[in-house]
Amino acid sequence: MAKKMLINAIDPEEFRVAVVENGILEEFYSESSSTEQLKGNIYKAKISNIEPSLQACFANFGGPNDGFLQIDEIHPEYFRTTDGESIKKGNIRRLLSPDQELLVQVVKDASGQKRATLTTYLSIAGRYLVLMPGRTSGGVSRKIDDEKERDRLKQILKEMPVTEGISVIIRTAAVGKAKRDLISEAKSLLRLWGEIRKRGQKAKAPALIYKEQDLSLRFLRDHFSSDINEIIIDDKEAFRKAIDFMKIISPRHRNRVKKDKGKEPVFSRFDIERQIESIYESRVPLKSGGTLVIQSTEALISIDVNSGKATREQDLEETAFRTNLEAAAEAVRQLRLRDLGGLVVIDFIDMRESRHQKELLKCLRENLKKDRARTRTTNISKFGLVELSRQKMGLPIQSRSYLVCPSCSGKGVLKMPESAAMYQFRQIWRLISGGNIQAVDAYLPVNVANYLLNQKRASLLNLEHRYDVKIRIWTDPSLGAEESRVDVIKREPAEASATA
Repeated sequence: MAKKMLINAIDPEEFRVAVVENGILEEFYSESSSTEQLKGNIYKAKISNIEPSLQACFANFGGPNDGFLQIDEIHPEYFRTTDGESIKKGNIRRLLSPDQELLVQVVKDASGQKRATLTTYLSIAGRYLVLMPGRTSGGVSRKIDDEKERDRLKQILKEMPVTEGISVIIRTAAVGKAKRDLISEAKSLLRLWGEIRKRGQKAKAPALIYKEQDLSLRFLRDHFSSDINEIIIDDKEAFRKAIDFMKIISPRHRNRVKKDKGKEPVFSRFDIERQIESIYESRVPLKSGGTLVIQSTEALISIDVNSGKATREQDLEETAFRTNLEAAAEAVRQLRLRDLGGLVVIDFIDMRESRHQKELLKCLRENLKKDRARTRTTNISKFGLVELSRQKMGLPIQSRSYLVCPSCSGKGVLKMPESAAMYQFRQIWRLISGGNIQAVDAYLPVNVANYLLNQKRASLLNLEHRYDVKIRIWTDPSLGAEESRVDVIKREPAEASATA
């Protein structure tokens, strides 16, 4: 099975990483220079505002806007009082004070109107371990399900050289690794934590204390596994960094890192540009002839499974079952590629047989095991719906490359010309009916202006006569489909009184 990691770092404007298995895109991440990820960075911040109604505060950490910090994410060491009653009731004004300084980590980047989310419970990720200062509970990743291996790792966990008040989580990459490798990384992370504390004590807020590694090194740390045959990089500097990093995290696999020498762009050579572009489409074709329709809203992500051409077959139950199995695997892949998190509702094709429903759920859950994000699923409802929740790992991939459409404001639909024209007609009527108007100049999109001038000319003339107003309609190709500009000339006071 050919599995490759491709790193496209040659263009400073956009950094992209992909994992391709047998020619199929399985993982994809991108980061542009204009939307640098802050998640994982540690800052010294200063409380700018306390909001008792939200049980939270806002902290200036040096980002574009202050970050949001809930009381549950504030370590008790920052509380100004040891009064148990105040802590129990969560009286945030008594626990914290404006201008108070604290070390925070970004756990979720700002998105749209939402500010960056912060925590004072810091975590420092390595290849095999996550060090968590200020926490008492660690453990072994739940994704490691081999009981014998879990027991071995739990024993190693007991021997970790950590002091009281620091905990460790053992990651899935630690499976099969020697005890000395895990102990060595723990010591390295502890040294890093010591440096972070020193910098934090000296720095004046707001200040960046620790910056997460760049995308290529993060991706290698979090996604590299021994079944990846090649790591192909198109940039000389990124290649050098990756070689040095692999010497640390997996020395015996460093020869798998290769500098791309192809004449065409690395993603084009492996034919994945087309697959990447399909991530941004709402309709995803299935090999069976069916389709997935994926739509995101503020509340949830809906995935509708359509049978399409597959319904021509005679056995509809069997066809629905096979299409649903394919859709389940593809839906999980799309959630992973698009980095969609939160509540997801999948509307599968109805199936009558319970054995088919059980097989479908089994297939869905097996595919979800490949996902690094935490997920939970419900059983199939009587309406054929499956609800699942997926941990939000970062901003959805689309929001990193696309802007909200200025014409439709993200609705995805525009008014028909006649509807837009009638809206503008009513607005003009409302405006002149208030009196004291001598003339109106309405600048409208071409199709809207043409509709008014051709279909509503008589009505416009009637308004002019009725209100003694001059109405002029102008076309403006620069306006969006639902935009307009209206200039009004008011009557002189003497003229207005004479008209009245």
